[in-house]
Amino acid sequence: MKKIFTFFSVLLTTITFSSYGQIFWVENFESTSTAGELVTAYTGPNGAWTLTITGTEGTSPNVWYVSCAENGHTTGVCGTGCAAVSPTATLATLHVGSTTLGDLGASYDAGGVFNTTTDRRAESPTINCTGKYGITMKFYYIMDGQPAVDYATIWYSANNGTTWTLLDSPPTTPPICPGGQGYWDARSVVLPLSANNNPNVKIGFRWVNNNDGIGTDPSFAVDSVSLNPSSTVVPVASYTVASGYTLCQDSCELFKNTSTGPIDSLKWSATGASIDNPRSDTTTICFSASGVYTVTMTAYRSGTPYTATHAVTVNPTPHPVIHYSGVHTLSVTGTGYTGYQWLNGLSPISGATTNTYTSASSGTYYVIVDSDGCPGISAAFTFSTTGINGINTPVNNYWLFKNPTSGKITLHSGMPLEADINVMVYDAAGRVLHNEVWLQGATSKDIDDTEIAPGFYFIRFADQLSQHVMKWVK
Repeated sequence: MKKIFTFFSVLLTTITFSSYGQIFWVENFESTSTAGELVTAYTGPNGAWTLTITGTEGTSPNVWYVSCAENGHTTGVCGTGCAAVSPTATLATLHVGSTTLGDLGASYDAGGVFNTTTDRRAESPTINCTGKYGITMKFYYIMDGQPAVDYATIWYSANNGTTWTLLDSPPTTPPICPGGQGYWDARSVVLPLSANNNPNVKIGFRWVNNNDGIGTDPSFAVDSVSLNPSSTVVPVASYTVASGYTLCQDSCELFKNTSTGPIDSLKWSATGASIDNPRSDTTTICFSASGVYTVTMTAYRSGTPYTATHAVTVNPTPHPVIHYSGVHTLSVTGTGYTGYQWLNGLSPISGATTNTYTSASSGTYYVIVDSDGCPGISAAFTFSTTGINGINTPVNNYWLFKNPTSGKITLHSGMPLEADINVMVYDAAGRVLHNEVWLQGATSKDIDDTEIAPGFYFIRFADQLSQHVMKWVK
């Protein structure tokens, strides 16, 4: 029966490798021993197995053997004793036997007469899982013993045996066969994520016995252990940015996943930025402040993270301020600007590409400036032949406007004064509220109107030869 099983097992393995190339590690415990070979004496095609005492033991503990005293089988087949297929191939299993009675296959001493307290683990050689992901361990086994008292468990190490964690507690196999042996069964368990791409994996089989004299054969035997990954392709995480890695403040940019290899999911992160959809292949990230941001995309394959990280430089968006300086002249103050474009309304003004613009035309003006490739537009600035912000009408060659820089009333002339001019402010009753001199050669004059109450007034401009009067509503 073992011989037939082995034939089909080899055939199945050949089909699996040729069709899928998945199984990368197999242990069949093919010792030449018919009985009695200790696990510490067994070296298979993958290397030597070892033994660790994992707890308190008695003077006659149960023993891990590798021999054909217990043959392995497929699911639902009754266990058998030793069956050889050639003089040098005995088709063995790893199983728990007795110290006092020797290797009788998966037959143990439950205790009571001799102290058979047992706690020991048979450990595999190092398994190289480099390039393997989502690894499933499959094996055939037989076990009865005493449930939750005398039983076997499966263990796992991600660091070459330095530390171990419980991987699986398989249930007892189906009831005893008519001949006294047990039915074999199959078991599969997924290795932890730490096994992915890990060259230092080990598996172990631990057997415990509490020496209470209660227990039923078979003890435990295992055969045909295999490891099968869901993928051998290592993902490489990467992403692109629509506008590159230098951006502007207050901008939102498109980030796109360009990872290669199979991935299950992904996540975007960027501290201080706003991410539209952090789990999507393509997402929009917005940057409200300037600075250097670290944008990371993490791609996951079977729970293992793979990251792509880039520094994204966000330059500040300029906020230019328009100032009034000179006769109908608008200017921009600030440093680091590399380009200018003035607009009347939303229409660019041809040739108006310096930091100043002069015009007597009415309109609402803006200026766009450039800094490190980032454009910024000013607030609206209204310019009118009736004065800045349109609060008066022209009188000959003089204008009156509310200066947005000083906050005062400013008088303006179309050309430098040829002589001193007296400036007087009258109320409606003809009383003089303000009187000062506008000096020769100047083009503007500020009037401090903070003490003048809102109302209707007249402003008189007078020199030795002429005078002009204009209305003013504050």
